[in-house]
Amino acid sequence: MLHRSARFALVALPFLIACSSSAASPAAEADAASAQPGDDAATTELPDAAPPDHCAAVTLKSGCDNAGSWVRGIAHFDPARVPAGTLPILRVALRHSFVLASGEETIGGRLHAFLSVPVGDVSTGQVPFVIDMCDGAAMWSEENGAFHVVLILDNNHNNDVDRARTLDEALAASTPDVGELTKVVDVDVSCNAPSPCLDVTLDCADGKACTTFQPITACTKKAPGCKSISAYCK
Repeated sequence: MLHRSARFALVALPFLIACSSSAASPAAEADAASAQPGDDAATTELPDAAPPDHCAAVTLKSGCDNAGSWVRGIAHFDPARVPAGTLPILRVALRHSFVLASGEETIGGRLHAFLSVPVGDVSTGQVPFVIDMCDGAAMWSEENGAFHVVLILDNNHNNDVDRARTLDEALAASTPDVGELTKVVDVDVSCNAPSPCLDVTLDCADGKACTTFQPITACTKKAPGCKSISAYCK
């Protein structure tokens, strides 16, 4: 069973996400970074949405009625690099390539949507996944730049962002342990293009070094544009 976080409103961890159910400017989101945390967002369950062909069409309805919002893929890994007897969970985070709170540059960027996929059979060396960009409110790449898909094969189950209640907890939950297979890849999610499909090999095991990057500080909107709830690009 796949699990996703429902993020259709500005939830209790405003420094973790850049999305809200009403128009919000990046400046307003930055102000929200100092707000006090409360209860976490609700976690809902998805049916097993990833088809046998990981690039087949997703039959579920996207959160913004545009099938282009789905990011599909398959994560490959070397079973020999998973500790014996371990049943890991694939953590899939869709993050912006900008940051609004200190420390987000070490975890792959501003969190937009999050998914957990239990790995039932390590021996296959692969896990399909599908995550809806519009599960975290519509912020298309035309107005917000490329997303980072952060994939962590969580061996000890300590990378569940949904359990975080503070910024420090969220940063810790978003940081892979040394030895855990990780990968960060860029993807454009466009309202004017088909759903992207990724084929990713998790081959970094250097902990925080795998998810640390240089954030963008500016970007230019792309025509014809999309109806994003907020725009980082000018």
